[in-house]
Amino acid sequence: MMIDRFLVVPAVAGLVLLPALADADERKAAEVECTPAEHRTLTYDCMIALKGRKSGMPIVDAEFTVGADMPSMPGAHNVRPVPAEPHDTPGMYRARIELEMTGEWNLKLDFTKPDRDRVNKKLHFGGMDGHGEHDHTSHGHTE
Repeated sequence: MMIDRFLVVPAVAGLVLLPALADADERKAAEVECTPAEHRTLTYDCMIALKGRKSGMPIVDAEFTVGADMPSMPGAHNVRPVPAEPHDTPGMYRARIELEMTGEWNLKLDFTKPDRDRVNKKLHFGGMDGHGEHDHTSHGHTE
């Protein structure tokens, strides 16, 4: 009778763990919305909604940073990554980023938990011309 108990317990424990393991391997989908921070030029408060790409379930307890670079000028403009913080709603996170200029930026969400992953999101910040008042000559650009 004692043997039956030991065989049943591992089987039941395995069934309970299977759904949790499947979610840990699921790729992430992110919706990002950034709004200008009050009284701060080129500083944006970003809200990030994380869900499993297939399941659509919110991803909670994620650990990741948010960095940015300009796809139109590789290597010229890079924003140091900042840690994202959990928000009150499950699957929601926030981060404040400080950009160098207006234009199209590629936000890089680099995850360390629940697993290593990267999600890229292209967003446009500020004026439509993408150049604002920034001086490109200091980077070796002509305009």
